[in-house]
Amino acid sequence: MSATTPLGRDEVLAMLAAFGDREPHQVDEALGSLELTWLITEVEQRYTVSLDLSDGDLDRMVTVTGATEVLCAALAGGAGHA
Repeated sequence: MSATTPLGRDEVLAMLAAFGDREPHQVDEALGSLELTWLITEVEQRYTVSLDLSDGDLDRMVTVTGATEVLCAALAGGAGHA
């Protein structure tokens, strides 16, 4: 995936699947703190950004759906990033 590819649910699931060596369909909707940390790090590395997510953003990222929404907004400039 290139940095110009929009981030979507499928990409988020693929990144989370790599954490724990599983298939994307095996990823639960609810995210644990280690999965969330992994996901944020993966997005920062793949898109060469440093995300500055608020507590509210992080609170919304307890599910795959919420994480996808927050990360898409952050990459589009809706959340702080440098």
